[in-house]
Amino acid sequence: MHPKLHLSPPKNWCNDPVGFIYYQGHYHLFYQYFPYDCVWGTMHWRHVISDDLIHWQDLGIALYPSKDYDKNGCFSGSSIEINQQLYIYYTSIQYTKTHPDNIHITASGQEFLASQSMITSADGFHFDNIHNKKMIIPVFKEKDLGHPTHTRDPKVWQYQDTYYMVLGSRYLDENQCYQGQLLFYISYDGIEWHYKNCFQDMKLGDMWECPDIFEVNQQQCLIMSPERTESHGYPSHARIATCLFNHNDCQMKITSELRYLDYGRDLYAPQTTLDKDGNRIYIGWMRMPVKVDNWRGLFIFPRIIEYQDNHIYTRLHPKIKQLFQQKVNTFDYQVPTHIHVQLHQKEMINIGGYKIKYDKCLIADRSQVFIQTNEDIDLVTQTPNISHCDLDIYIDQNIIEIYINDGYYVLSHIIYHLDNYIQCSLPYTIKTL
Repeated sequence: MHPKLHLSPPKNWCNDPVGFIYYQGHYHLFYQYFPYDCVWGTMHWRHVISDDLIHWQDLGIALYPSKDYDKNGCFSGSSIEINQQLYIYYTSIQYTKTHPDNIHITASGQEFLASQSMITSADGFHFDNIHNKKMIIPVFKEKDLGHPTHTRDPKVWQYQDTYYMVLGSRYLDENQCYQGQLLFYISYDGIEWHYKNCFQDMKLGDMWECPDIFEVNQQQCLIMSPERTESHGYPSHARIATCLFNHNDCQMKITSELRYLDYGRDLYAPQTTLDKDGNRIYIGWMRMPVKVDNWRGLFIFPRIIEYQDNHIYTRLHPKIKQLFQQKVNTFDYQVPTHIHVQLHQKEMINIGGYKIKYDKCLIADRSQVFIQTNEDIDLVTQTPNISHCDLDIYIDQNIIEIYINDGYYVLSHIIYHLDNYIQCSLPYTIKTL
């Protein structure tokens, strides 16, 4: 029951993609992994590589808890190449109070300390968790700028002769309410890091996870995943905006709406890198409320981020798009499928119980092909208004990705138990591998 093309763990739990990089001829992708069950627990980094972003070779666990400061988890982080070596940065976790019945979680979810650490590898394949780890930013004290528990997810990049790091964190405002913030550090060797500045000029949620700053088509962009911003459905979502980041003093301004990166609202914790052709691409985690067989969680297709006509587009990577060449007349949800259709106002397409309607905006309804749990998860989601509705729909077992008007918006959903039919009064095409 694994998807045929989408990356998923061989078994057990996965979440955030981390350390995503094209390094010495291979795409290296790591992801948060709990090796013992299909639930969140002590975080490890599982490692996969690819030469084409399509076929992934599983290399097993790369990072695991081995130090006093990371004995309860290696949380999310990033990779960069320095002096032909792979430098990995991650958040190291130490519990202050463990749950008495489960050593893999804290007593109530808040009893832990977060520091920032690194590990190096000479080839990207071998990781000495005993000798090559180093703490680079210690746990903050209670009244420091950063939060001692909720500071994490270092993303590192190079600009000219300097390395930059952004961390997600939180702070108490004048009303003693927690607000999200970003912390910026600089380094000249990738090892010794110095605090430079922070960004607190926006109130959205109470903690900002997985920040990522990059440039496409001469436009700087910010991706992050603010926590607890919604009163229904998943409370936290990945968002994207344009920004201005000054590398001299690490001051930043957000210059557009911080909109959803994916309007299906299952996507979380995406991470970007450059592909071998210089395109800015990202992969994100799709949250699954129910396990499939003995695994839970998967990752979207790689997508290219582009900026044109004052808008951020997210398009399917051409390596994936070119796979779908064979036209067929019947739909089989167990076969990776591309469906193209242009919907008119008030028209819809029903794909095996998954309903997509155009009514000023795109509305996707998965209520008939979903397994509800005690979690409050949105069954119907929609995009902002659109002027027309040209859809490229990709289906691969438990995931549907809808690219709207050439990536102007994208909407992806986890689904369960599609049926093998399509109902639509308008012409459409079906392609498979």
